[in-house]
Amino acid sequence: ALARRSRQFVKDSSAAVLQAGVIALDLETLEATVEGAPMDLTAKEREILKLFLSKPGRVFSRERILNSVWGASEDPLTNIVDVYVGRLRRKLGSYGSELQTVRGAGYRLRAK
Repeated sequence: ALARRSRQFVKDSSAAVLQAGVIALDLETLEATVEGAPMDLTAKEREILKLFLSKPGRVFSRERILNSVWGASEDPLTNIVDVYVGRLRRKLGSYGSELQTVRGAGYRLRAK
């Protein structure tokens, strides 16, 4: 568990970076990268990625993602989470499959 945790939070010249495998998010500059190449993410996509990177391997329900990113005011029957996860998968390119659908439960970022 300690080794896993050390991979998630990497200190880089005083900036906190969340990372799982080749996917990273610098919390200071808000720059997301995959294999070191910058990703062009919207604020909502970045928040979803941050949530997944905060606990790789953990399953997040659609409701949890909705409340964390959009707040409780959003209609719980909306498919907005599915749409944004799909967009994020496309932007991750060949690593899009790292965002896994857990049938009946939600989504998770595969832990490396």
